[in-house]
Amino acid sequence: MKKNSLLLFFLFATSVFAADPIGFAFLRTPVGARPAAMGASFLAVSRDPHAIYYNPAGLANVPTRTGAFGYLNHVLDIQSFFGAYVHPHAHGSYGFGINYADYGEFTRTNEFGEENGSFGANTVVAYLSYSQLRAEKLLLGVNLKLIRAQLDKFTADAVAVDLGFIYQSSIMGNLTLAGGIFNLGKERAAFIKTKERLPLNFQFGVSKRLAHLPFMYSLTLLKYIEEDLRFRAGGEFTLSKGLFMRLGYDSVRGDQKVGTDADRFAGLSFGLGLTIHDYLLDYSLSSFGEVGSLNRLSFTMTF
Repeated sequence: MKKNSLLLFFLFATSVFAADPIGFAFLRTPVGARPAAMGASFLAVSRDPHAIYYNPAGLANVPTRTGAFGYLNHVLDIQSFFGAYVHPHAHGSYGFGINYADYGEFTRTNEFGEENGSFGANTVVAYLSYSQLRAEKLLLGVNLKLIRAQLDKFTADAVAVDLGFIYQSSIMGNLTLAGGIFNLGKERAAFIKTKERLPLNFQFGVSKRLAHLPFMYSLTLLKYIEEDLRFRAGGEFTLSKGLFMRLGYDSVRGDQKVGTDADRFAGLSFGLGLTIHDYLLDYSLSSFGEVGSLNRLSFTMTF
């Protein structure tokens, strides 16, 4: 209970201590088992509905109507659900998505430590996306995000946009370049009085599918305002028709080391994918070292 309360405190109550702090930390949590297994290095990967989170431009070349659903068992038993639907049009796609997290029930106490019922907390992010395919090589995308967090009877709301591009160049054969700005917006209503800034960040990345090896790699640089530059790296092996293995590293998780033996795994991720006809089942395991590991399951289907 104490650990849960501490986590909840850092997720929701930063405004108590700082003027104009950076809040809405749940926007930083990656979605989808396939991207998470690749270290969340998914900026320059397209044709996947999870791109609505990583780079809306990646939806522009989705060939058919596609839906994705995912479940995340977070540390401290926080439960999270992600769902997205992509509907192609003549030169791009429309996308809709939702990401919901339930932080469970917490014991309410008064100033004397006496129990007085319970309260809950949850967060939700709704995505509306539009993307275009230009000249077959340039993909452009934009998200409108409606964000809401609830802690007991208090709520906070924000609106943000994501802007991204993907360019399928001829450099090194078929190197794909991508970039974007994410969480550009503002809080409309605060929990109490002090409004928080959204975790604005800039990203640049590349990906490439090797010509003579069934392997695709992806690299991403990530810069949050007032934070150090981070990087993510991932790869996907095609083991056989419809069977995939993925590996990745996220330096954001790698920085969360506390000096124990489990730290050697911090930042690493692993996953498997299985395609059967129009259905894709993915699993990933992401390590935070001593803090714990995250298990994700995702299901993708085409219509």
